[in-house]
Amino acid sequence: MSKQPQRIVVLTRAGLGDAVYVIPALRALRKRYPKAHIAVVTGDRSYPLLQSCPYHDALYQRHLGNGAIGKLREIVRLRRGRYDLAVILDTSEEKAVHTFLAGIPRRCGGVKGKLSRLLTDPVPIPPDGHQINDMVRLIVERLGCDTSDWKLELFPAPSARERVADKLERAGWHGERPLIGINPGASAPNKLWFPERFASVADHLIKQGAQVLLLGALSDLAQVEAVLQHMHYRPLVLTGELDLDELIVCLEQLDLLISGDTGPSHLAGAVGTPIVAIFGPSKAQHYAPIGSPCVVLDGSHLCAPTCSFWTCRDDNLACMRSITPQAVLEAVGTLLRHPNSVP
Repeated sequence: MSKQPQRIVVLTRAGLGDAVYVIPALRALRKRYPKAHIAVVTGDRSYPLLQSCPYHDALYQRHLGNGAIGKLREIVRLRRGRYDLAVILDTSEEKAVHTFLAGIPRRCGGVKGKLSRLLTDPVPIPPDGHQINDMVRLIVERLGCDTSDWKLELFPAPSARERVADKLERAGWHGERPLIGINPGASAPNKLWFPERFASVADHLIKQGAQVLLLGALSDLAQVEAVLQHMHYRPLVLTGELDLDELIVCLEQLDLLISGDTGPSHLAGAVGTPIVAIFGPSKAQHYAPIGSPCVVLDGSHLCAPTCSFWTCRDDNLACMRSITPQAVLEAVGTLLRHPNSVP
């Protein structure tokens, strides 16, 4: 029987949505190695979500500087950690190189290219699987972790509930239902649906008696302003006013969220809120939120193979243009009427 690792480092992807799926992986690792010291190295966007996770002993941000100097500092930090197991919840060849050069004797991670041979435990990721949830689950299973209780969970501060109740009331919500959130922002310009189409959906829902709440970070203000300029009715707006804990609690309050391929949709899935997910250049099969009822509108088949995620731009967004306000409204109706019938 091989010696149990005493010091484990977990390296993750950087995105907020990615961090949602790291949490069940950490829970599985903690159950498998209850006495080990588990450290997590993650990106700045995922760091806040993992701060409150109870399944690790230490949490570090990955970026220690730019270029070769930053990478060297990362390798030195890993070496100084004296880890005997690296769990790379990614298919990153760079992370495989860093853990190898840091002298970590066992290195488990997803396979991508030739440098994956530096892993002692390479894990092939099926190309047709979910490239976040399935990936991290397969990696920890390779280490003998029990994933039979795999579930998503988040840990917002209890004090956030009172703050959210106050902010919703000040925004004009007094308990009316249904309360439908719209998150019009996205992490990449080519993932953005069109402001006039969001506006059309929001106006129709308000006209039918729903309460519509516009969400998003400060970086989404321009997109939200563009939506508001095309609207005839006034929605509730909390864009840029919620911290991460408050956003999680607010998503719990919704009857439904309409969102593109971005972090808040994965948060909504984790708290069980039904989702209408709008996908264009990225395939929903690979990146759709899981955990709650979800209707996916996926136009990615119109981009491939002539248009990649990185080249899909302003004048050739056939994928996003194929998704109409009527299709979104039909999906909303389906979820509001029969949420339990939707996988």
